[in-house]
Amino acid sequence: MAKYTENIRLAQPEGSDYYDIEVFNHNSELIDKKIGEMDNSLATIKEGATREKAGIVQLGTEEGKALEGMMLARLAGAYGYGGDIQDEGVKNPNYIYYDRNTRKMYKCLKQNQDISANVTNFIPLDNNSLLERLENLIKYQTVNKTVGSRYSSLIFSKTGNIGHVFLDIPSNVTPSLIEGTLLFTFPAGFKPKTFNLKLIISHPSGRTARTRYDANTGNLYILNKLDVAESMYLDTFYFLD
Repeated sequence: MAKYTENIRLAQPEGSDYYDIEVFNHNSELIDKKIGEMDNSLATIKEGATREKAGIVQLGTEEGKALEGMMLARLAGAYGYGGDIQDEGVKNPNYIYYDRNTRKMYKCLKQNQDISANVTNFIPLDNNSLLERLENLIKYQTVNKTVGSRYSSLIFSKTGNIGHVFLDIPSNVTPSLIEGTLLFTFPAGFKPKTFNLKLIISHPSGRTARTRYDANTGNLYILNKLDVAESMYLDTFYFLD
C-alpha cells in the first residue's frame, strides 16, 4: 500500500509495488500545480504591500512606498532614527525619536535617558509645532505697567524670543532711588533668559546708574544711588527666558 507525502500528498509506492505510470503522472500534476501556485504568490508579493493586501514592504520616496527610518532622519537633518522615546535606554543628540503619547517626532538636543519629551532635551519637529514657532517669531506682545507706578513710562514688549523694556524715571523720583531700591519686576512671559543681566540707566548728559537682576524673582534693583535730580531712562533689548 502506497504512502503519501505530508504537504502535497505525492504518492510514494512501496519497494515491492509494480511501476505505475499513472502514479508518476499524478505526482507530476501535483508538483506542477503547486509550482504554479507559488509563482502566482511570488508575483503578488513582488507587487508590494498595500493597505488592502500583504506583501513585501518596498522602501522609497515615491507614492505607495515606505519611508525608512534613516531617510526620515535625513529629512529632519538628524544623524539617525532612534526609535520611540518611551523605550528604555540612552537617547543621543541629533537623533530623532517618536513619542507614542503626543504622536509627534522629536529631535534630541542632548544625551539623556528620558521616556517622555522633556522640553529641555527634545524639540518637536511636527508641522504644527514648527508652524507655531514660526508664528511666534512675528508675534508682538506688550504689557504697560505705567499706571500705578511712580514712573512716567514702564512698558515691556516682546517679539519672538526678544524682549524690550522702556523705563522713564521722572526727575522727582530719581533722588529717592538709593542703592538696593526695587525698580520693577519683569512680568510673567517677559523675564530675561540670562542670570547675569546688566542693565544701565542713563541720561543724555552721560550720567548712568547700574542695576542688579535677580533671576529667581524677576526683580531689578538699583546697584548704586542715583545722585542726580534729572529724568533717567532705561531702554534696552534682551533675550527672553
